[in-house]
Amino acid sequence: MIRILIIDDTDSIEFVEEMKRDVSGQFANTDIQIVPVNPVSRLDVVGQQAALAAFLNYIKQLASEFWDVAIIDLNLADVQLPDEDKIQLPISIAEAFRETNHAATVIIYSGTLADHVENLLNGRGNLPTEAALKKIFRAEIANFFPRRRIIPEVLSALDNPSWLLRVDRLLMKYAPMVVGPEEAEFEGRSFADLAMAVRRQDNEGQKITQLTAEYGIACFTDLNS
Repeated sequence: MIRILIIDDTDSIEFVEEMKRDVSGQFANTDIQIVPVNPVSRLDVVGQQAALAAFLNYIKQLASEFWDVAIIDLNLADVQLPDEDKIQLPISIAEAFRETNHAATVIIYSGTLADHVENLLNGRGNLPTEAALKKIFRAEIANFFPRRRIIPEVLSALDNPSWLLRVDRLLMKYAPMVVGPEEAEFEGRSFADLAMAVRRQDNEGQKITQLTAEYGIACFTDLNS
């Protein structure tokens, strides 16, 4: 299955059906799940800071699932937040996503990095420019694209997954399986559980990723010896 998460401030995202058709055309016989999340209703409440914290926590929980790509609208204009918070919101969402998922590709759309930095330089954000740029780097955002280019860029990301995403995908392909040998370090753990650790990239997830690489190379070595 291919899973795409979309964070957008409209309930009728015009490109969703076209994206689903194009992805289905490129990946035949593969289930496609596109999940839109609209932050407007979640943030249009009394107590904005508490609502914002709750929404970002929701994104962290959602990100712990398997995703191939997460795309985030840069211009969340309909969200009821002060301008200085609104301009930081897409990056904050990407940061929250990365807290529990380092495997999926994250793309910002409806704008370019230059546009966003210009807004920051004009003092509209509530962070110094250098701090805001560091947030972008920490969020591991693959790129910023105009809205009209988002479908081909998602297709490209799906066709060229990162190493972590490849490991995540393969583990999820056999998600119900359980590590069986009694002497195995992860004995009794399901592959889905191991995949979640790979997404988190905590000590355990890093070790699983390293073992995947080592055993993969070992298999090639055996085949050629």
